[in-house]
Amino acid sequence: YDGLQERTNMVIVDIKLLSGFTADTSTLRTFSATDSSLVERVDSKDDHVIVYLKEIPQNIPMNYQLQMKQVLQVKNLKPAVVKVYDYYQT
Repeated sequence: YDGLQERTNMVIVDIKLLSGFTADTSTLRTFSATDSSLVERVDSKDDHVIVYLKEIPQNIPMNYQLQMKQVLQVKNLKPAVVKVYDYYQT
């Protein structure tokens, strides 16, 4: 985050999974342990993983990893989208 504020409000990270893949549920359980001070909650719904971050501090790089398992072979695999947005939409 490189905005004008010292930190953001709550942030949603919406991770669309690749076709034919599922999130490794064992890593979902430990995902919030990576930085428990910032990760509020992690949900898995259909083909999305939703991460709720309490805030993002200004000019502090953040890196999270999510492991996926391939459950179906898909030809012509397309890139997936990750959206990051303010929970409160201010």
